[in-house]
Amino acid sequence: MGELRRRLRFGLLGQIVLLVTILLVISLLFVSALFIRKVDEIVEEDAGNTAMAVAKLAAKDDTILQHLEERDNDDAIQQESLKIQQNSGADYVVIADTNGIRISHPEPERIGKPTKTSNDQVLEEGKEVIYEGYGISGYAVKAKTPIRNESGDIIGVASVGFLKHNLNDQILSYLQEVLIWFLLIFAVGLLGAYLVAKRVKKLIYGLEPEEISFLFKEKETTLASIKDATIAIDRKGHITSINRRAQEIFKRKSVLEDAIDQTNLQSLYQAVLADGEGRYNKYTFVAGDIYIVDASPIREAEETWGVVFTLRPESEVIDVSETIAKMKQQADQMRASNHEFMNKLNTLYGLISLQQYDKALRLISEEVEEQQSVVNVLMASIKEPMIAACLLGKFNRAKELKVILTIDESSSMNVDMRPEATEKIVTIIGNLLENAFESASKHQGTEGKVYVSFTDLGQELIFDIEDNGKRLSEKEKQAVLVDGYSTKKEAGDGHGIGLTIVQAALEKLDGALYYGDSEAGGTLATVVLPKGSVENGSDERSDSGR
Repeated sequence: MGELRRRLRFGLLGQIVLLVTILLVISLLFVSALFIRKVDEIVEEDAGNTAMAVAKLAAKDDTILQHLEERDNDDAIQQESLKIQQNSGADYVVIADTNGIRISHPEPERIGKPTKTSNDQVLEEGKEVIYEGYGISGYAVKAKTPIRNESGDIIGVASVGFLKHNLNDQILSYLQEVLIWFLLIFAVGLLGAYLVAKRVKKLIYGLEPEEISFLFKEKETTLASIKDATIAIDRKGHITSINRRAQEIFKRKSVLEDAIDQTNLQSLYQAVLADGEGRYNKYTFVAGDIYIVDASPIREAEETWGVVFTLRPESEVIDVSETIAKMKQQADQMRASNHEFMNKLNTLYGLISLQQYDKALRLISEEVEEQQSVVNVLMASIKEPMIAACLLGKFNRAKELKVILTIDESSSMNVDMRPEATEKIVTIIGNLLENAFESASKHQGTEGKVYVSFTDLGQELIFDIEDNGKRLSEKEKQAVLVDGYSTKKEAGDGHGIGLTIVQAALEKLDGALYYGDSEAGGTLATVVLPKGSVENGSDERSDSGR
């Protein structure tokens, strides 16, 4: 039974056509009925006026007046009456005397008999009357008028009628014309309804109302499940959809409102509308915080209809990036240590196999002395173990790359740091050292050198990292501070992200990065951090202070 109901149920196209058809039929029937009623009234009124005009004509006819007053030739009155009836198109013209006796009638056998309807108003009061009623010939529209002689005396009555069934034939002919127009208008309206309904179906991709309802609910559920803030704005500037996360950010609880009052997002919105091109991974200040924003155009038939914004908090992205960077550093350190260990182990194995015991002992002594020397320097100059571990790992990484890493023994960093600040400093130093290693190794080969020094004198922490690799031009020194910049010619997706992470970490610590020329012939990178932003017990700056 349910399946049968589904089969009998009209689709949206059928429903629109059926609705328009019903409205057309009702409207046309109503108009037609009103038209026929008015035509009927007009025809009857016209028939009454015509009957009265014919009756007056008969009442003033010379032949009828002459013979009616003298009553000397009733046949002449009959012939004249029939002539007037034929010329006027009336169904009957009857002449009666003052006693109401017919002198003329279209049916001769009726002559000499009294009229069926009263003549009192005409004969006694001298009035002219128009009315409808039944007579011996049937229901008719009638007119009666007195016949007066030259003295003004009433000598008879002239009665003219138009039978109703003949008038109905006339009305029916009008109705046939109306019916033709009715069918023509109905056909045009039905075709128009079909074309409109078909266009509506096309605009909604052929979906039925219940399918549209499902898609709307599905869209709401999908938006609610997205953790990133998502908001859609049409080309009129109204919000058409917004998920919970975006509602929290923009303090909006509903859709179809004016566009969000955020200048940066408005600029992105106008730019996407103007050229139809999306904007992605844009660091933008929104609602008092920094977000990474994607702006995607909503396009249909080569036209942009709106923009969808997706916002991710910068802090979440940076946390993920920092985690990845730390994992990469740890993997690099483990790989470098393992590689160096295997090299030394193989060398020792060879020396022992050749019974070169003195050289083997000397190699072990030098290796332990070098490693211990670096560890001693780091332990003496740096209070924070994580930073010391980072530099030790990079020392092993440099050996793997055949780059000489020198740590200034006069360096000092005895500040008690907050854990969050330590993690960010490790991220900064680790990425800058990697860049220095790559530059030195690429341009100097096994002669590559990198120098590190740091100090906590004064109110700031200062790290200097210099290499003997490529020296940056003034233009490159400015460009290197832009998100995603890379000096690698083969740079593409993924290159330059290290510097982006460095910039984000520096911003969290109110720090700054400067590039200059190294005395070794390459580049000098200087990191400056206020002590107040890293020391343990100090409050991390608020987002509103950015």
